[in-house]
Amino acid sequence: MLVATEWLREYVDIDWTDEEIASKLTIAGLNVANVIDSPIRGKITCGIVHEVSPHPRSEKLHVCKVFDGDSVHTTITSDMNICKGTKVPVAFPGTTLSDGRIVEAMDIKGITSEVIMCSLQELGLEEKSECVYQIREEIPVGTDLIRYWKLDGKVLDIEITPNRPDCLGVIGVAREMAVLSGRPLKKPSVDYTESDKPVNDMVSVSIEDVDGCPRYCAAFMESVKAVSSPVWMRRRLMSAGIRPINSIVDAANYVMLETGHPVHTFDYSKISSGRIVVRKANKSERVLLLDEREYSLHGIETLITDGEKVLAVGGVMGTADSGVSDKTDSLLLEVAYFNPVRIRKTSRSMNIKSDASYRFERGVDPNDVDFVMKRLIKVIEETSGGVAAKGFVDKYVHKIPPRTVFLRDSKLSRILGIDIDQSSVEHILSGLDFVTERITDGWKVLIPTFRPDISIEEDLIEEVGRIYGYEKIEGKMLRIPVKSTGFGELQRFRKKINQLLIALGFDESINLSFCSSSVVKKLVKMEPVRLKNPLSEDMDCLRPSLVFGLIDSVAYNLKRQLRDVKLFEIAKVYNFESGTVCEREKIGLVMTGKLNEDDYTDYRTVSLLNLKGVLDELANHLSVQFEVAEKEMPFFVPGRSAEIFLNDKSVGVMGMLSGDFNDFYDFKGDVYFMELDLQVIFENRRIFKQIGNLSSFPSVRRDISLLAPVGFNCGKIVSHLKQSSEYVEKVGVSDIYRGKDIPQDVLSITFYVVYRAPDRSLTDEEVNDLFEKTVSEIETRFNLKRRFS
Repeated sequence: MLVATEWLREYVDIDWTDEEIASKLTIAGLNVANVIDSPIRGKITCGIVHEVSPHPRSEKLHVCKVFDGDSVHTTITSDMNICKGTKVPVAFPGTTLSDGRIVEAMDIKGITSEVIMCSLQELGLEEKSECVYQIREEIPVGTDLIRYWKLDGKVLDIEITPNRPDCLGVIGVAREMAVLSGRPLKKPSVDYTESDKPVNDMVSVSIEDVDGCPRYCAAFMESVKAVSSPVWMRRRLMSAGIRPINSIVDAANYVMLETGHPVHTFDYSKISSGRIVVRKANKSERVLLLDEREYSLHGIETLITDGEKVLAVGGVMGTADSGVSDKTDSLLLEVAYFNPVRIRKTSRSMNIKSDASYRFERGVDPNDVDFVMKRLIKVIEETSGGVAAKGFVDKYVHKIPPRTVFLRDSKLSRILGIDIDQSSVEHILSGLDFVTERITDGWKVLIPTFRPDISIEEDLIEEVGRIYGYEKIEGKMLRIPVKSTGFGELQRFRKKINQLLIALGFDESINLSFCSSSVVKKLVKMEPVRLKNPLSEDMDCLRPSLVFGLIDSVAYNLKRQLRDVKLFEIAKVYNFESGTVCEREKIGLVMTGKLNEDDYTDYRTVSLLNLKGVLDELANHLSVQFEVAEKEMPFFVPGRSAEIFLNDKSVGVMGMLSGDFNDFYDFKGDVYFMELDLQVIFENRRIFKQIGNLSSFPSVRRDISLLAPVGFNCGKIVSHLKQSSEYVEKVGVSDIYRGKDIPQDVLSITFYVVYRAPDRSLTDEEVNDLFEKTVSEIETRFNLKRRFS
């Protein structure tokens, strides 16, 4: 909101500079975004025309001699209305006008124009002017008009928050200045002359839409005349960004800016029998408003009518055929209170943002109608003449009383952190027009209805704090007693897994806990935990597995040509256990694409063995021992899936996702997925990692290649080799071959065994005997043959 500082000073007598006003208002909560300087600078005086003569070289120009109180100056004008004896504003060379133009003496067709006679546009008092402004006020010749008309005043650009509708009027801002400065607030005069004619003889009001308009007040004025508004009014309207129109319309806009309460003026001759009927709009009803646009209504609007035709959309805009014109001589004045919610809906539905709707939708004061109406009559009387009928027609169907809030001394001190003396608190609250009554432990405060933002005790404490000055409150370091010992064991365990997976080349993925029940049933054949009030149809259940969020992320990447993906997520899943919903924290991993995307010489792609390698790394770093058993599951490819055990407890699954996932998510490529139960792993972890004694004697390695059918579980051989002797230190697979000299559907698998004794060096003979015995047992037990070539 734009507010001229000279307007504020009219209501509060302060000696602050304009910059100090801006600073103090900002600190108090009314943020002044900018202090706008007037562009007008230099010398503009009141001059009188002594002589007017035609320009010798142009029929469209006149040469005038203007006296400024000291000397006579020559000027040239195209305004043919200028005559001898006319008073005009005269701008001298070097003066900057409102449009930024600098006045200079110039030669016009052989005659030097030393000064210029200004229009209202050049003085910043009108948007567009066609002629020189002729001064009709009693102003002495030679008067400095920049000072006299206060054309060099500054304007505050105040950012009013939606919760402060009281500051959408100059009086509201002045009230803040008054309480901050400790000076009294001087409200404008509302004294006017009224006739003996009762208003009820001229106006009647009926409210049918009580919800939309709880209060409607009307008055009548006659013998008015719409003329050009005085300079002081033009200046204040223009500084606030409102274009002057005529003295009646300008008076209504002026009172709105002054009080923050929008008003309306109707041409009384256009209202049938002076009758006002406030009703709700009919759906698809059409109206032509003052912006010369026709609107189709939605049935939520509040209409001001005369029982026959629409006069205005209440709180938004008047109709084109009810407005004031130059021929208007009698007025029906409106000051009303409209439902803020209804006004906001109306403004949005009609796509109209007027100064009136902006204020009404934030909530104007329903109980200042009497003051606003008197002020409106007073301003119209000053600028347009006329006389008001006796009294008002005031229909207040649904009364809105002030709110009462209790403020306790103890809570005020506790929240602000300081003790403020009783007299200061009462001075602040009374300065804000709150009515206080001292009670045992604080105050009973009556909140005026122009402050709808004050509803609880904390709101009052904020008011006291901001006016008292937050800068006066001593800053103290916040002290919070530490009762926690930091991260818990489970949190540290989770973090360890997170860091390990990142070190293994995985990226962390965070997904929503929701998924589609139809997808769950189709892909994993499970009954999900459904939501009663889902966000959308495709998020109607809680995820039973982390696979859904992870595979969705994989599909997203693959569709954008990011084919090498390794993702993990640590989060909760939800399933039914014994008929009740149970949540478990799981670790989910997914892999697809190249094994080493940064090595262009490595053409390997991820496989189930790589996923098993990740499991082995987790086991090594977490000091646990996983066992893997082949098992077919619905959402894995047959033969490429397994169940994972820890201390004989099922702890997870792993495998290659079935083609159903590829089809549903529309991508190509093998995707491997593993899910582990974090809670079970945490409960079965070893706190301290077991480290065996290191032998100082050399080890002996032996290798054996066995022919095994495709799909054979190599883990059985590894387990047998580990248990074959007390000297076995390490067992593993060193090679898998399939090709020349190997039968179809058969693999050549090379196993290695490392032997070491803790107390001596093993001889080749005893290692060979032991290894040969072990291989023979394997051939017999598992029906396998060794490969000799």
